Amino acid sequence: MNLGKVEKKTLGYTLLKMYAKFVHDFFYYKKVTYIGVENIPKDKPVLIAPNHQNALMDALAIIFAQDSQPVFLARSDIFKNPRTAKMLFAIKILPVYRMRDGKEKLKLNEIIYNKTIEVLEHNKRVVIFPEAQHFDTKHVHQLKKGIQRIAFMAEEKNDFKAGVQIIPTGIYYSNYWNFRSKLIVKFGKPITLNDYFDDYKKDPARTIVKFSQLLRKKIIEQVIHIDDLAYHDEYDLLRDIYDKKLSENISLKLSSENKVKIDKEIVKKADTLKEKNANDFEKLMENIRIYSDKLKKFRIKDWVIERSGKGDCMLLRFLLILTGLPVFIYGLINNIIVYLLPSLITKKIKDRQFESSIKYGFSIFLFPVVYLIQFALVWIFVKIWYVAIIYLVTLPFFGLLAFMIHRLFVKTLAQFRFITIKNKEEAKSTIELRKEIINTMDKI
Repeated sequence: MNLGKVEKKTLGYTLLKMYAKFVHDFFYYKKVTYIGVENIPKDKPVLIAPNHQNALMDALAIIFAQDSQPVFLARSDIFKNPRTAKMLFAIKILPVYRMRDGKEKLKLNEIIYNKTIEVLEHNKRVVIFPEAQHFDTKHVHQLKKGIQRIAFMAEEKNDFKAGVQIIPTGIYYSNYWNFRSKLIVKFGKPITLNDYFDDYKKDPARTIVKFSQLLRKKIIEQVIHIDDLAYHDEYDLLRDIYDKKLSENISLKLSSENKVKIDKEIVKKADTLKEKNANDFEKLMENIRIYSDKLKKFRIKDWVIERSGKGDCMLLRFLLILTGLPVFIYGLINNIIVYLLPSLITKKIKDRQFESSIKYGFSIFLFPVVYLIQFALVWIFVKIWYVAIIYLVTLPFFGLLAFMIHRLFVKTLAQFRFITIKNKEEAKSTIELRKEIINTMDKI
């Protein structure tokens, strides 16, 4: 296994990162917010420890949040394809082997760990997802011991003077799979191992377990953590129902920067009710379940109910959609290949958490190829070079406009459907049920 100078900056990586970050931050996501980047020390060995929810998108979120070229450790099964492995090595991702990969492969971890320590000794950054696999829940699972073991090994090798800094990190997605969703990456204050050195010298295994508990607690502080997975979906919907009201109650603007803070407070309030009054808590959860069933029946999202009493100008929105119809048709026709092909492929993927990664991968590698082919065809038929160039440059922007017009149509249609039944008894009871849920939360 030739790991080369993985800690060294490369021009190819830099150029690819600039392009990929532009697509990631300005096209793929509606808004990307990086918080606490200043907490990452410079000129020190750094281990970044994020929660893991969304396959390769989590790694990209960490890469694009900083100027450096961090080295990643990832599960070895994604390296099975030689071409994929070569690409992963190129972007500084190294494999970690588990028992399921075969007992004989575990020996290779020693090479990986030694290389990782070497990277740290060069005061570079290493990223390890301590949960060791991704989950589609807002819950920090029990941590594996890889990152802790490497941190202590680095200190031990350097007479406990390495000064390793571990950064607990939280990654939040407004939606794991949807194009133009929102992303928040939050870096916490660094943790050092200084207070654990004496214990580690006496009992390394127990000390690693003890430090794992602290690290998990610090990661939880950066994210939305729903402790009881039996009520995960109810808590998750409750965040949508109550976030605007809570933001008003505590006079905190519901911005991207404050979204995690507000949602954490919602989870905390529900947990408080669970501890103080089990009956009221069960009633709240049951109301949320009933409300969720109603939303599915009406084929709408919570925001439709929330806005149902605000009198949005439906006529103006439909006129806007009608005016934008030519733009939508033009954008759709010229982007139909790059939009439909990734969707056709992701339908065959069993683990949906890879869906965003595949779509994004297509957006940075397939889109330019398709666009260049279309550009060439236009040049051949029109025979005016500057018209073909204008066509090429505007392709992604018209594609984005077509998507936005489509989303506006879908949302307006959902609101229109609910308005037509708003005065029916079942719709009225659903609105009242939402109010009851909010009132229950206000009383906590």
